[in-house]
Amino acid sequence: MIIDFISSFLPEILIIIFGITVLLQILYYVALFFRFSFHKQKPIISQNVPISIVLTAKNDAHLLIKTLPELLTQDYPQFEVVVVNDNSDDETPQLVTDFQNHFSNLKLVHLESSVTNIKGKKFPLSLGIKAATYDHILLTDANCLPTSNQWVKLMARHFSDTTKIVLGYSNIRKKRGFFNTLIRFDKLHQAIQYFSYCLAKIPFMGVGQNLAYTKTIFFDNKGFASQNHLQFGDDDLFINKVATTNNCAIEYENGAHTISRSSSNFRNWFLLKTFRSKTRKLYKTKSRLLLNSYYFLMTFSYIAFGFAISVTLNNLIYLLIVSGILMVKYIIQYICFGFAAAKLNEKGLTPHILVFDIVFAVLNPIIYITSKLKK
Repeated sequence: MIIDFISSFLPEILIIIFGITVLLQILYYVALFFRFSFHKQKPIISQNVPISIVLTAKNDAHLLIKTLPELLTQDYPQFEVVVVNDNSDDETPQLVTDFQNHFSNLKLVHLESSVTNIKGKKFPLSLGIKAATYDHILLTDANCLPTSNQWVKLMARHFSDTTKIVLGYSNIRKKRGFFNTLIRFDKLHQAIQYFSYCLAKIPFMGVGQNLAYTKTIFFDNKGFASQNHLQFGDDDLFINKVATTNNCAIEYENGAHTISRSSSNFRNWFLLKTFRSKTRKLYKTKSRLLLNSYYFLMTFSYIAFGFAISVTLNNLIYLLIVSGILMVKYIIQYICFGFAAAKLNEKGLTPHILVFDIVFAVLNPIIYITSKLKK
């Protein structure tokens, strides 16, 4: 009897399932992501707190020769740059030493032995934070360039008695090609999420290429001790652990961005995404549920659309309803991503929203399954 009922009303049931799926997606856009898309930065009176810029370098002399001048000439009254030489066998230490002859605010920390039980850059980064002179730490990578000499000033202006963490924006250098656009869109999508969640008072991550927090909050929470066995997590897992409803701020003005010059390929990018997906299981329960539900809806909405459209092709009214639901989703999505892209000065990405929405609806479950299979 139940089977007969379902078969009799199958088109209506599938349309309702598709409609509910899209409605939940729209709730994410309107209730969460619109917070960033339409956010207006309030006037901030900077306290000009002393800043320590910390970065690690492993055989990165070819990158540091361009990065260090950009960092050391920031327009800020009191700051230093701390470079941790992570067992480099190129000219990294000599290059930094040469720069020290011209810049008194440059500090070099040597790491000449590997720590096998601590993965990734957590140990050298911890050494750099420990060696920093000042309590307010600003993190970036050797392959990143700030977009202006106001970077430190814009990031540091948010620190206060209550704000201990500042989330910044970082993307990769714009080049021609589908893959470069794919990664840039992924970075934009990620930023919309972590900026919006922070504005909703449920911060869950930051990016290590442009991230600031206090030395005190780092050591009070035992640094990266809880994730030393993981390859990644020095940015997202740490922020997920220490960020609260009132100690976190965002900075997204164009002069406060950093741009990565790394040239990746699809295999390395996909591998990075699987590692990130794997670490997500260690997020706080609320963050994990919201993120997993969002990515599930991205994929399931197209599955539901496929089923709904397959049984409504011979019914013009039903076909218009299904098409209309999809169109409403795309309109709201374009508004959300378009305003966010304009806010972050990401040109050329908005026309690709539809394409990449479909691409990631396919890629996300593949990334998730791969992360489950990998050790």
